Amino acid sequence: MLKSVDPLLTGDLLAILRDMGHGDEIVVVDGNFPAASVAQRLVRLPGIAADRAAEAILSLLPLDDFVDQPAAAMASPDGRPEI
Repeated sequence: MLKSVDPLLTGDLLAILRDMGHGDEIVVVDGNFPAASVAQRLVRLPGIAADRAAEAILSLLPLDDFVDQPAAAMASPDGRPEI
């Protein structure tokens, strides 16, 4: 058992995070994004909100601090979501 690792992070997702380095990107999307047709590697987290998935990922993998905008969000009809 891994201690202090968010249980939402599956083995596949942990492997992807392990392989990432500076400048690599990860995209957290909702079910309306055509991920199966554009993703190089795809991990599904059914029933998990995007903000919860991002929280789990960021608990282990910090945002790069050498770029001006290390995170972005798509505009929404209700306004831009908080990052």
